[in-house]
Amino acid sequence: MLLHIALTVIVAGAFITHFTGITGKLTLVEKAPAVSNFEVESGPSDGRLPFSVTLDRASTVFYTGTTTPKDFSSLVTITFDNGKRESMEISMNRVATCRGWRFYQAGMGDSASTLSISHDPFGIAVTYTGYALLALAMILFFFQPYTIWRAWLRKLGSYMAVVIAFIASATPASAADEPLPAIQRPLAENLGKIYVYWNDRISPLQTMANDVSVSLYGSTSYRGYTAEQVLAGWLFNYDAWKRDFDSMNISIPSSDKKRRRLEEKRNLIKWLGTGEAFRIYPYLSANGRMEWLSLSGRKPSKMGLDQWKFMTGSMHGIALDIAEGKNIHANEGINRLIEGQRLYAGLENLPSDARFKAEMIYNSVVKILPVAVLLLLAGILGMIMPRIFGKKCIRIITTAILVLALSYLSFIAVLRGYVGGHIPLSNGFETMLCMAIISTVGALCSPRRIRVLAPGFMIVAGAALCVAAMGEAHPRIGALMPVLGSSLLSIHVMLVMTSYALFFLMAIVAAKSLVNAGKARSEGVALNHVLLAPAVFLLAGGIFVGAIWANQSWGRYWGWDPKETCALVTMLIYALPLHTGSVSFLRKDKGFSIYIMIAFLSVIFTYFGANYLFSGLHSYV
Repeated sequence: MLLHIALTVIVAGAFITHFTGITGKLTLVEKAPAVSNFEVESGPSDGRLPFSVTLDRASTVFYTGTTTPKDFSSLVTITFDNGKRESMEISMNRVATCRGWRFYQAGMGDSASTLSISHDPFGIAVTYTGYALLALAMILFFFQPYTIWRAWLRKLGSYMAVVIAFIASATPASAADEPLPAIQRPLAENLGKIYVYWNDRISPLQTMANDVSVSLYGSTSYRGYTAEQVLAGWLFNYDAWKRDFDSMNISIPSSDKKRRRLEEKRNLIKWLGTGEAFRIYPYLSANGRMEWLSLSGRKPSKMGLDQWKFMTGSMHGIALDIAEGKNIHANEGINRLIEGQRLYAGLENLPSDARFKAEMIYNSVVKILPVAVLLLLAGILGMIMPRIFGKKCIRIITTAILVLALSYLSFIAVLRGYVGGHIPLSNGFETMLCMAIISTVGALCSPRRIRVLAPGFMIVAGAALCVAAMGEAHPRIGALMPVLGSSLLSIHVMLVMTSYALFFLMAIVAAKSLVNAGKARSEGVALNHVLLAPAVFLLAGGIFVGAIWANQSWGRYWGWDPKETCALVTMLIYALPLHTGSVSFLRKDKGFSIYIMIAFLSVIFTYFGANYLFSGLHSYV
């Protein structure tokens, strides 16, 4: 009853916001007169604030040593009718409130700032009350006596389910017979230690090499050459490597998708050929910003003579030494180039040595596909022959596999988070990795007497890693967009991905239940009834945490973004089986299992359809 009351209160809050809430936009310019009028977008308002606003400073905060925005900030002064003044700072995920009016950072220009405005004191209060009631209702639900969930909880002891998945794979490219000119592997490894501005951040050239190799050949190696050797080949022997590439891509692809992919590869090759891709020269501009110039880019007129010589001669000298076979001299030239980068950038504008080395370790150890295959095979074997997991030797081997897999995946996640400087939950690869880790933990914590749980969780973990591997062989680590710099991101993603893991596990259990009959089928259905409530509640919690986050960032709870809408539909689909007393066909074991299997299609569409088919705020790139 409390749960349904909470949902009613939330809907009531939405209605109050719709009819009484005011939203608009306010554009401010530094050193301009105070402004009290704003552009009304919705709600009953004449477009006037009960005070005036002046912009004191509009600033963009950049990631260290780059021109990639980390945050946008506006310092404003509020002037009241009685002459009293108050200063407020507004930034992404940092809302400023004054007399019930809320200000959000919406845009930034040269000495100008655009703020979103919201005035909704009653709607927010009612909606947040509904969220609090919903959280309380979901907690109290599991303390109800005489329920199947409570009975199974006593039978199972303690049990926890969670899901995560990961992305990374390697597809070998076809090889030609003619050998390609390539530098020695140790020299290429040292070349990979050069700093480069790549993917909107400063990283080792090794990272760029991996990304380029994967983009062109589908793997971090090609014909026995490492990624660094591949990139060096394109850098120092462009014509030979281009002839090799063209010889493999003579025929015109049959599908539009393959033609677009080939065109993307050719555009990347052209970019490499111009030298613009290699942004390896740091330059502190007159406005105090650190810029990274390319091999063929502009040479600032105010650049000092020593730095100009460094920029025009360092890589040229390395190329000449390599062409003449002077590998020792070339290696010394690479070392001098790195020292020059440190000198002209300043250590404070470069990643720390520890973070730089961590990224190179990460680039070397990301091999997800073998782990995915191992977990999938072990899980499928456990599903087909559940009794085999009861044998002590098999149980020891399975536990060892899970411990090793969990250690490896956790190590990858920690490295990725340390290198990126944020909790790794910001893109498709990272959410899949999270799902795999949670599922592996679930398999380790599953009680022995319920033999289907551990294999089921292993299948979920393996499938998640396979999905990650299908995306791209070397997932990029990028800087967070300013709007993602919120602590609510981690909570939102973890709750949603854990629910997806449980839904996946339920689909596996439902499929096995349909194959079985009698008592075995009933036990599987009962287990799914146990999993259903926490899965739905976790998804609901994730949706509403996301709504709070959206309200903090944009001043609205809901925007009918494709991912938001799909997640809501998925929650409603899975909420239906909670009402088996009202839906007769769900009271039958077979009907319930079929419904759970079909319902999982909504999860697949929510994740992949909304991410990759539709454009929206939640689309992963």
